[in-house]
Amino acid sequence: MERAVADTDDGRGFAGSFLGRRPLLLIGLGVLLFSTGPVIVAGASASGPVLSFWRLWLGALFLGVLTLWQIRTTGRRPDRIGWSWAARSGVAFGIHQLFFMIAIKATSVVDVTLMQVLQPIFVGGLAAVAFGERPGARFRLWSLVAIGGAAIVVLAGASGPKGNPAGIAMAAANVAFFAVYFVWSKQARDHIDTVPFLFGVITSAGVVVTGFVLVAGSPVGAIDRGSLVSAAFLAVVPGGIGHFVTTWPLRRVAANVPPVMQLALPFLAGFMAWVFLGQRITLLHVVGGAVTIAGVVGSLLSPSGRSLMTPVP
Repeated sequence: MERAVADTDDGRGFAGSFLGRRPLLLIGLGVLLFSTGPVIVAGASASGPVLSFWRLWLGALFLGVLTLWQIRTTGRRPDRIGWSWAARSGVAFGIHQLFFMIAIKATSVVDVTLMQVLQPIFVGGLAAVAFGERPGARFRLWSLVAIGGAAIVVLAGASGPKGNPAGIAMAAANVAFFAVYFVWSKQARDHIDTVPFLFGVITSAGVVVTGFVLVAGSPVGAIDRGSLVSAAFLAVVPGGIGHFVTTWPLRRVAANVPPVMQLALPFLAGFMAWVFLGQRITLLHVVGGAVTIAGVVGSLLSPSGRSLMTPVP
C-alpha cells in the first residue's frame, strides 16, 4: 500500500509511469472539470465571498482527510520549505478566489470568462522570468488564434454590457493572481507532494477569505442549502479533483502549455450551460469553439509546442 500511494504522486510504477508520459491527458481532464465552475457559481444564490468561504473550508476538510491518509500510508511528511510554498501559493489563490467570485456577481460570467482568456499572456510573462521559457513565434501566433476563438465563444453569449468598471478590474485581478498561483504551484512541486500541497493551499486561502468576510461582515452562517451543495461540489470536483489532475503533472510539462489548453474552458462551459441550464448555443459558439480548438492544436503541434510538451523525466 505504501508503494502504491507513492506511485500515485511520484510517477513510479505502471500507473504513474503511464500518466507521467502522458501529462496532457490529466491536464485535459482538469480543463473539463474546471469548466463546471462558472456555471455552478453563477447559479448559486449566495454572495461571492460567502460561497468562496464555504467552498474553501469544505475543500480543506476533504483534502485534509486525504493528506492524513497519504502521510500515514507513505510516511512522507512535507518539510518547512514545502509548507511555505503551499502557504504563499494559498494566499495568491485566496485573493484570486475573492476577485473571481465577486467579479462574477458584480459583472457577468461573460465578462469574467472573457478576462480569463488573457491567462496565457500573464503566465507566459511569469514563466519567462521563473523558468526561462520563451516559446517560438508559431506557438505564440497559434495561441493568439486560440485566444481569439475563446473570445468569440464568450461574446456569442453576451447580451450587452452588464458589469461596471470595478467589476471588470476585479476580473482582471482574478486572472493575474491565478497566474501567480499557477507558476508558484509548478515551482512548489519540487518540494512537496500534490495532496498536502493542495491542502496547504486551500487552508491558507481559507484564512485569507475568512479575514475578508469577517471585516466585510458577510453572513456566512445564512447560506441556503442549495448554495451549500454548490459550494461542496466546487470544493470536491473542480477544487479537489480538478486541481489534483492539473497540479500533479506540472513537474513534467512547461508552464506555457496548461494555460493554452485551458482556453477551451469558455466553449466547454457554454456547452454545459446548454445541456444543464438550457442556455442557447449559436453559430458563433460553434465557430469560436472550432477556432479555439484549431489554435490550441496548432500551438501544441508547433516546433516549440512539441518541445514544451516533451515530458520531463
